[in-house]
Amino acid sequence: MEINEKMMRDLRRKLEIEMNKKEIEIVDHWKKELELIYKKKYDSLAALQVDMKGMMERMGNRVSILIKMVREES
Repeated sequence: MEINEKMMRDLRRKLEIEMNKKEIEIVDHWKKELELIYKKKYDSLAALQVDMKGMMERMGNRVSILIKMVREES
């Protein structure tokens, strides 16, 4: 089966839409995580730093997992 240009454009557009939807979900997730930290009342700067470091570690772990998945699929 041959894919013509119109089909390729349609596939690209659908892929781009799906990627944008996923990006929205991801950004919204991390925004909510950051809002929790922002709304929390901290007794000290150190407590805030601990929560921020935890969030950064979770983000880093997720990036590492995604990188590993991409490498395995390549």
